Order: sequence, then structure tokens, then C-alpha cells
Amino acid sequence: MRTQHNQELLFVNEIFIQTRNLKLAALVWGDESSPPVIALHGWLDNAASFIPIATHLKHLRLIAIDLPGHGKSEHRKGSNAYHVIDYAPDVLLAAQALGLSRFSMLGHSLGAGISCMLASAMPEYVERIALIDGLAPMSHEDNNFPNQYRKHVSSLVNSSGKVTVYKTIEEAAQARMAVGDLTLESALLIAERSLTKTDCGYIWCSDRNVNKPSPIYLTEKHIEAYLNQIQCKVLLLRTENGILKHWDSLKGREPYMKHMEVIDMAGRHHCHMEEPKRVAEKILLFLQGQKSDE
Repeated sequence: MRTQHNQELLFVNEIFIQTRNLKLAALVWGDESSPPVIALHGWLDNAASFIPIATHLKHLRLIAIDLPGHGKSEHRKGSNAYHVIDYAPDVLLAAQALGLSRFSMLGHSLGAGISCMLASAMPEYVERIALIDGLAPMSHEDNNFPNQYRKHVSSLVNSSGKVTVYKTIEEAAQARMAVGDLTLESALLIAERSLTKTDCGYIWCSDRNVNKPSPIYLTEKHIEAYLNQIQCKVLLLRTENGILKHWDSLKGREPYMKHMEVIDMAGRHHCHMEEPKRVAEKILLFLQGQKSDE
């Protein structure tokens, strides 16, 4: 399989990983003898979000997984919600199915939080973590639980079941841009992997339940506790116009981490798609154990 991006031709394998729970889809670049890096995308994205940066991450085996309910991966059964704490076991089961006993992680947004949770809970598996404009999920006060759970239950039992049909891939990409800070080129990459063609047009093949409210949010004390348990080295790329600097609920968590290098850089939330070479340079140095020049 070949993917063209920015006039560079790169080879990528699409694989399907059967785990104990679900079948997960993934895009894989690099030789099997190279150091493995599991890449996890953000909310409503998929493995294709790593296509632009993959060609610049030389000498690594990059395994970009479609998280459950996203891209071409299977959906959770029934009306189950997609809570952030449920993803880490899926990722570890996929790694075990691939025969990986130790690996590094590259996480964007939601994928960054999942990477941190897995490293906190199962440190023996994780070598290093590179995070792109993400660190941990939003938190709520503990007394907000009843209200949040009501929203969750209501969203499941009152769902209309209506499916939106788009005439073209471009129209679907425009809809994706409306719920995220994306360029059209980036939105098209994501849309092309997440759409199914029908007689009437295009529909999203991702699970609509990923859009529903979570049943519960962690408290800030929970987040501080699990981030504090991470033992491996961590790189955080914090973008000038990303969520870490502009969402109050995500600010101020960097001191929770013991071994983290923070690099502030220009760019937006999907900087790895919009300026892949510049972002890849920092990530590659870190994953190869070298010090960044910034």
C-alpha cells in the first residue's frame, strides 16, 4: 500500500489486529527490526492523522492504531460508552497480539491521555512517551458526577438513530472541520479513512457513541495521582494555539510529571498534520534518546 503526501512516496501496511475484545485496524510504517512506537490519534480522528508525519520518523516502526469506534476498528458492543479509561487495555492487548513486550508511544490529544494512563498503570511496557498537544483528559469536581451521569444515560436512551449522509467526501470533511481546528487537507485524510460509500452518499463508519457524553470524568486529584506515577521519560509538545494553552481545564498539569521535557512551539492542535517535518524532528530526537536543541 502506498500513500502520497507532500510529493513524498511512502510505504505503509494496513493490518488488522485481533485482540481478546475487538478487532483493531492499524497503519504500520518501518521495518520490524526498528524500535516500535505505538501511535494513538485524537478524538474523532483515526490512524490516517499520522500519515503526514510518518515519512519523517525514520528508523522507527510506527504502528498507528484506529482506536475502538474510530476509523476501521470494531465498535464496542451495544450502547457502551467510550470512556477514556477504557482505551488503555485495548492498546495493551493490541501490543501483546503484535508480540511487543516493550515499546514507546506517540499520542495526540485523546491519544496523549491514553498513552499516559497506560504508562502509569503498566510501566514495564512503556519505554518513552511523546505527546502532541495533550496530556490528560478534562477533569470535573466530584459533585458533578450525578449531572454528568444523567447526561450520559439520557444520550443513550434518547438517541434518534438518524444517520447523516454526505453527497461527497469533501462535504463530510467540511463537517469534521466544524468540530475541530483542522485544515481541509487534514480533514480529508481523516474523512477518507472513516467514511463508507452507500447508494445515497457517504456516511461515517465510526461509532456514533464516541460523540456521546462520558458517564464520568476523573477529578483533578485522580489525574495528578496517575500522572505522578509515570516513571518513563516524556516529551510534551505544547502548541501556541492548541488546547493545552487555551482550555482552562487542561492547564497547569505539567508539574505532576517527574521526567518530562516541555517544548513550546508555534502551531495549532493538529500541528503534526500541518507541519509534520518540524514536529517530527523533535519527536525523533527524543525517541532516539537525544536532547532537543530547544
